[in-house]
Amino acid sequence: MKSSEQSLEVSQVRRLLFAVILSSISRLFGRSGSRRIALLLVAVAAIGTAACDDPFATRASTAVRTDSFVVYSVSQTPVNVPAAFNIIFFTPLRLEPTYGFDIAFDIDASGNAVIIPVKLVGGVVTAARRVGLQRITIPYEELTQAPTNGYQYDSTLALSVDEGAAIELATDICEFQQSKLIYAKLQIKTVDPISRTIVFRITYDPNCGFRSFLPGVPTS
Repeated sequence: MKSSEQSLEVSQVRRLLFAVILSSISRLFGRSGSRRIALLLVAVAAIGTAACDDPFATRASTAVRTDSFVVYSVSQTPVNVPAAFNIIFFTPLRLEPTYGFDIAFDIDASGNAVIIPVKLVGGVVTAARRVGLQRITIPYEELTQAPTNGYQYDSTLALSVDEGAAIELATDICEFQQSKLIYAKLQIKTVDPISRTIVFRITYDPNCGFRSFLPGVPTS
């Protein structure tokens, strides 16, 4: 409420100043000349208003990405198959001690896909790696913007086929940005307990602090 009152006060001051300036111009140049100058002042004011937009505001530069991938479960599979995923590089990875991934996958006894944050895989080594998960409770396509709260950072998430999760990731890639967070959502498409494979699709907004899941470059 305070900001709207301040905006109203600024607008009133601007109108008053404009009236004073116009009155002075009329006395100096006459009515016809003052009209032409008034039009010029309006144009300058419009440019000035546009220039008042925050020049330091973060702007997105990269389009939202969506793709599908196949990964293996971390259990009952060879060590050389991809059972993890790096969200920023948008690629499946093997489960290696360098811990270059953000989430890993498993299949539980009920045939659900289990999403595992990297901090639960690497122990002390990855304790500071914050990956938040939360179940999507609306149709996957209808989640067009990542939620800002409700994430769990210290537990796995089991998803059945067609279920999805929103993901919040704190990353050093955004170290010098206003926000260090990036967001994604994924949906389980198939789970095969025999081959121990999981097919999922994922949508990822690569712009630091932006939460859009709509196609194209986010505008807000």
